Order: sequence, then C-alpha cells, then structure tokens
Amino acid sequence: MRVSNTTMRNNVMRNIQLSLREMNEAQRKLASGRLVNQPSDNPIVAARLLNLSVALTESAQFQTNVRDGVAWLNMTDTTLGTVGEALHRAKELTLAGANSTLPPDVRAYNSREVDQLMRHVISLANASFDGDRTLFGGTHHGSRPFPFSEGPGGVVVDMPTVGAGVGQINYEILRGSEVQVNVEGDSLFRTGAGNVFGALEMARNALAATPTADIQDAIAALDQALGNVLDARATVGARQNRLAMTELRYQEEQSTLTELKSKLGDVDMAEAIMNFNVREHVYQAALGAAARVMQPTLLDFLR
Repeated sequence: MRVSNTTMRNNVMRNIQLSLREMNEAQRKLASGRLVNQPSDNPIVAARLLNLSVALTESAQFQTNVRDGVAWLNMTDTTLGTVGEALHRAKELTLAGANSTLPPDVRAYNSREVDQLMRHVISLANASFDGDRTLFGGTHHGSRPFPFSEGPGGVVVDMPTVGAGVGQINYEILRGSEVQVNVEGDSLFRTGAGNVFGALEMARNALAATPTADIQDAIAALDQALGNVLDARATVGARQNRLAMTELRYQEEQSTLTELKSKLGDVDMAEAIMNFNVREHVYQAALGAAARVMQPTLLDFLR
C-alpha cells in the first residue's frame, strides 16, 4: 500500500485534532466541575440529573411550606395559650363573685376586669400572622375578623364580615397531601357552643348584675370555653408534631439527593487534573511527532 505525503499529513492533522479535542474536553470538565455539561455527553446520566434537580426543587418548595406552616402553628399555639390564661383569670374572678358575702362594689371591680380581659382576647382573636393574614380569620383577609364597639356594659363584639373566621387554610407538604394550619376562629370565639366571647360576656354581665343568679351558668360557660381552647391547642400540637417530622424528613431527603447528584454529575478534581495533564502531554507529543513527520520538503531532497 502506497502512503503519500498527503495521506501522512492528513493522518497527522486528524490525530492532532483528536488529541486537541480530548484535551479541550478534559479542560472543560476541569473548569466546570461537571461530568455532563450537555445531554449528548451522557444521555442516561443527564436524564437522571434532570430528575434529581426536579426532585430537589420540589423538596425545597415543600420544605418552605412546612416551615411556614410550623411558624403559623407556633404562633397560633402561643396565642391560644394566652387566651386560656385570660379565661382562667376570668374564672377566678367569677368564682370569687359567686360568694354571697362579697361586697357588690368588689363584684363590680371584677366585672370591669373581666371586660378588660375580653378586650384582650378580642385583640388576640384579631391577631395577624404576617401583616396581611390573620390567625383566626379563616380564608377572609384584609380586615379584622371580629370587629367590636363600645356598649353600655362594656365592649361588644359586632357582627363580622360574611365569611370572616371561617374556612380552612391548607398547606401542601407532600404531593397530594395537605395539612390544615389554621384554627377557624368563628366557632371558637363567637358562635360555637361555649364560645370564648360568649363566656366572657356572661361572666362580665353576671358579676355586674345585682342578683347573681347567672354566675353559675357563667362559670359553666367559662369551663366549656376553656375546654374548647384546650382541644384546639391539642389539635394544633398534633399538627406541629407532624410538620416537625415532615421537615426532618425533607432535610434528610435533600442531603441524600444532593449527595447522589454530586456523585453522578460532579468531577473528581484530582482525577480531572491528572487526566488533563495526560491529555496535554499527549497533545504536545502529537505536535512534536507532526513536526518531525511533516518536516521534509522537496528542498531537503535536493540538497
């Protein structure tokens, strides 16, 4: 088989280009730190990396939902604890007023203190979570769910806007799985059996009245309201525990997925540096060999 100078030059140029391409690929991996920079590098690994990126993004969003839900529930639990303390104090004052030997002016003082407790509980019921959403306003936002005004005997809770204090607020914490993060304030504070506002109003009015026949009913209403608040706190606590476990799961999941993504797509820097040095030496050797092969010309033969 005859090998011409043209064939030799073409082979030399092709081999140099091949060495240069391999060195460029090694340099690109070394500079980017990634084994797969485009799908054509490794379609199977590229597809797996894409799926892992989607899973990590989804996990991060769910984790954000969980943290927001935990913050909502923590604030709700703290607020309900304060409401419970106010009800306990109102019950103490009402029990003291049930004593027939208690002077009427002392019962009047107790009535005014219960009125102040009611004002405090109203402000708690209208508490805001983030400046826009209210803790107990349900799906209604933008105004106080429990408006109030001054009455002849003290503060009076007015009729709220339609829908205020009603409606569940659910956060998606897993694909297809949601958890309620709010407590519907309408049934707890205003309309439900043994609601908080009604119990406090009964206690205040019973202490203010000259005959104290309604004090026992007020004490029973306060007990039921306390029970409702404790039930709400128990429900909130169960949801807090669930979200805490879910958040821990997502932290472990993100760590595992990130490690797997790194193993699939990240370059071993020591190996990459060594590979680049090898490719560089191969390229330099190819250039040296090409200089020797392509050196002879017609003038060299005529000398």
